[in-house]
Amino acid sequence: MSTPRATLIYDGNCGFCRRWVARVRRADRHGRLDTLPYQAPDLETRFPGVSRAECVRRIHLVDERGAVYRGAAAGREVLRRLPGGWLWTLPFRLPGALAVADPVYGWITQRWGPLGGPSSRRS
Repeated sequence: MSTPRATLIYDGNCGFCRRWVARVRRADRHGRLDTLPYQAPDLETRFPGVSRAECVRRIHLVDERGAVYRGAAAGREVLRRLPGGWLWTLPFRLPGALAVADPVYGWITQRWGPLGGPSSRRS
């Protein structure tokens, strides 16, 4: 039986997202992460705590135990699983870090068009 792995759920139609997921895959030398575009037909069956409608707005990470992280918290959890990732997650240990990181993440997602993502995301 294989060891359960965390799954990063992302927008498979977004060039910016696909490039970052490719970087994550290369960095994941220990095979701790699976990746899945939210457009996968079985998404909500495989992950009942994840809705496709929410995935349109932000990345999700479902951990090995089934806990769901969204947005900046999902990004933190991805980094934590990569070799040397503990260094990148140090800022998240500061009080209020996620409260700052989430709006920054939201700002980026609203500008994915100029960053190589779908232009439909732009406001």
